[in-house]
Amino acid sequence: MTESKESIASYFGRDHDEIDALLAAVDFTDPKAALPRLAEFDRRLEQHIVWEEGTLFPAVASVVPALEQGPIAVMKMEHVSIRALKKDALDALRRDDGAAAKGFVAEMLEVLGPHNTKEEHILYPACDQFLPDPDALAVLDKIKATGVF
Repeated sequence: MTESKESIASYFGRDHDEIDALLAAVDFTDPKAALPRLAEFDRRLEQHIVWEEGTLFPAVASVVPALEQGPIAVMKMEHVSIRALKKDALDALRRDDGAAAKGFVAEMLEVLGPHNTKEEHILYPACDQFLPDPDALAVLDKIKATGVF
């Protein structure tokens, strides 16, 4: 990979940081104000998961099929848990129950924190290592074309 090209690890890691900042801005003591903030967190995290499962994971698995049964399978299973808990948190805010929402988010973070660490320290560097430059560039170009940022 060339020095001037952005790495998958740096791009996705930066996205993790931005998503984390959105969640940190949610004040669960005011459920009405918290709902749009948590909804934005949900939207961004959902887009991130779609990027991974729809673009990044298939690209790297096509080069290293063993990753599909190992780290990628684990990430997908964790995505299921993360999605369910963030939905529960949003539903709780819609019921005006900030305490319950905060509890679901705390439970989600028990999965999301280690999940992000595994991605940032294992999976994303593996993608940078194994994806040929043109494939890595195509992945990032496709993701950036969604215009989410």
